[in-house]
Amino acid sequence: MGAGGSQGGAFHIESHAALLQQPEGTVTAGPASRRHLDAIVVPTIRPWSLGPAIALASDTGCALVVLCTTPAQAAQAKQECGTLADDLLVTYVPPFDEVDLPAFLTAEHPERDVAPSCHVDIARKRNVGLLLARLCDWRTIMFLDDDIRDVTASAISRAAALTARFQAVGFKIGHYPDNSVVCHAHRLAGGRQDVFPGGSALLVDVTRSDTPFPPIYNEDWLFLFDAAQRRCIAASGTLAQLEYRPFAQPSRAASEEFGDVIAEGLYRLLHEGGTVADATRRYWRSALDQRFRLIDHIADQLLIREQDAPAIGAALMSLAAARKRLATITELACLSFVRAWRTDVDNWREKLALLPVLADLADAAKYLGLRALR
Repeated sequence: MGAGGSQGGAFHIESHAALLQQPEGTVTAGPASRRHLDAIVVPTIRPWSLGPAIALASDTGCALVVLCTTPAQAAQAKQECGTLADDLLVTYVPPFDEVDLPAFLTAEHPERDVAPSCHVDIARKRNVGLLLARLCDWRTIMFLDDDIRDVTASAISRAAALTARFQAVGFKIGHYPDNSVVCHAHRLAGGRQDVFPGGSALLVDVTRSDTPFPPIYNEDWLFLFDAAQRRCIAASGTLAQLEYRPFAQPSRAASEEFGDVIAEGLYRLLHEGGTVADATRRYWRSALDQRFRLIDHIADQLLIREQDAPAIGAALMSLAAARKRLATITELACLSFVRAWRTDVDNWREKLALLPVLADLADAAKYLGLRALR
């Protein structure tokens, strides 16, 4: 698929819309099309910002699972959720050795040592959500980040119905655009940067979702990779998220770089009709070269723009941080991470096959070693 007209399109795919299916006309009347939402899973770091999720759970009549990072956050979230009495789990997710999650090879990868804890934290919580869904025998769940806004029960009901046909149904986050720092800089430089649905607002058919979220930036893209390869993802509208300053800290761009290289490289393969087997050492050498060219191209375009000088200066600093980080990434690191990730996928599927069906949210939490706040 072409990148959309900018010179950067030669080495950057600006839109992955071609990998999405169009939902119009795909759902027909009948029991399957009346698929309801079983639960909303919120991996939160802002327990005071749960209002939209609480209202949505109440309006749709589904369970609400709030996964916090610390006991203090969980206590605050439980207070926030006080109006919900039934089908509610508020807990915190401790480190891997304190909760019943499989050990991931990707968690031991050398590149993981430089990844900030936030990427590991969100992946761990979402994996807990998947396990809880299996244990509770849920069919359809929605991952919803605590900074997503403009969510309505009618929009979610329509999206839930689409999971009768698609493995995953997401929303494009139009304002504020949900992109990496480098892609935000690309947009600022005049690039026609699109937004791909991700884990921030994502409904999944639990019975067909058999891949984990790896501990890396763009963990949702890797979770969705197999579904994207089967062309089994749809977008069901546009939502908004709270605005943030992507260029406020250059370290943010550096922390995203490895995950952005891996995800963009793998999804380029899908556009080219390839598979993971085509992600050879030679392929990653080319992908890294394209990434250098992209960052340099964005910087060149920013330097000739005359408006919004403070934002451009901050973006250039972030690009410098991303480029410095990129220089430390080797094709062997990319190749070995992808091999470890696919091993993790196989192990995860074995884990899922052994899970019992408990059909009770409190029992499911106890099975995983999670403490439910009362």
